[in-house]
Amino acid sequence: MSDEAFYNDDEIEEIDGKKIAKDSKSVVEWMDEESYFFKLSKWQQPLLEFYEKNPNFIAPESRKNEVINFVKAGLKDLSVSRKSFSWGIKVPGDKNHIIYVWLDALTNYISALEYPNKQSESFKKFWPASIHLIGKDILRFHAVYWPAFLLAAKIELPKKVYGHGWILSDDQKMSKSRGNILDPLEIIKEYGIDPLRYYLIKEVSFGNDGNISQERLENCINSDLANNYGNLCQRVYAFALKNCNNKIPENIDFDEDDLKILDKYKNDLDGIVSKIDEQNLNYYIDYIVNALFEANKYFNDQEPWSKKDDPVRLNTIVYTTFEIVRKISFMLFPIIPETSLKALKVFNLKENDINFSTIDNHKYLQPGKKLNKSEILFKKIIRKND
Repeated sequence: MSDEAFYNDDEIEEIDGKKIAKDSKSVVEWMDEESYFFKLSKWQQPLLEFYEKNPNFIAPESRKNEVINFVKAGLKDLSVSRKSFSWGIKVPGDKNHIIYVWLDALTNYISALEYPNKQSESFKKFWPASIHLIGKDILRFHAVYWPAFLLAAKIELPKKVYGHGWILSDDQKMSKSRGNILDPLEIIKEYGIDPLRYYLIKEVSFGNDGNISQERLENCINSDLANNYGNLCQRVYAFALKNCNNKIPENIDFDEDDLKILDKYKNDLDGIVSKIDEQNLNYYIDYIVNALFEANKYFNDQEPWSKKDDPVRLNTIVYTTFEIVRKISFMLFPIIPETSLKALKVFNLKENDINFSTIDNHKYLQPGKKLNKSEILFKKIIRKND
């Protein structure tokens, strides 16, 4: 009973004489055929012990609980071959059997690294994987079957399996039958790829299902990207163009207000890195959003336009704001790479210059260096009814 081996008895229901997998509600015609089995039941207790010793192996917490409950309920031996078709990878020593998913699919993680040659450079460099980032619908295969295969083969397990949620359209799973599909290619064509990346990371609570809509996407572009980030970059550049000879200011002297906002990045850097390592992207994006609000407030409150009779103070305000733009652009690079590079181009900084550890350096930018022309980073979206 090869297909049925993927499900426990309580996960199957019979409707009109046909067996249905409850998780997909798709009709599965169970077929009797000769099959090789992986003795998954043998690995039930070793898996539970591994989960206990490695509490961060499965994330988020809700996914870990789901997996542990599934394993505790009892594991059935798993069909790993079929005879009813001929395409695929043949079972070694038995050409009549074809290796059946997920055994063949999951081993791609290591066969691509030249396994079984564990001494290959690629295997030593990339295995064990730091994280398998997967959809929640294939969690069981990555958090139960795959670890069991690896334990049986005495191969080190990946360090973490993270099951993310689905992207929903107006509270519903996208499907052609519902007609609620948001075509990513059409969205990218109209708004650009960076705004879509930013919006998804900000709107979707990582690890859970996320509800998106075109209206919220446009609001996010206008408020966060155009008004907040884009406006900050453009206004400080325009001010420096007129008042600092289009150069990174020289003769600067940080006061208490400047150091207060700059030191926040230095003091928070280790915590930010820790949150990233935990895949807490929502904390990361919230930090950046708050940092942008604080940066705009700093520039407004310091009023550099009223300091023209105090060139050192004027220069310091501009330099401090430029440094904040530089720090935030470094932080935004993994999220909106194209746009952050446009912002950094003003300082003649390129991708190879982006180093997260330099965020705590308050004098990274070279005083007196000529500024490049600034580009408009985001166009504000004007709706017809606005």
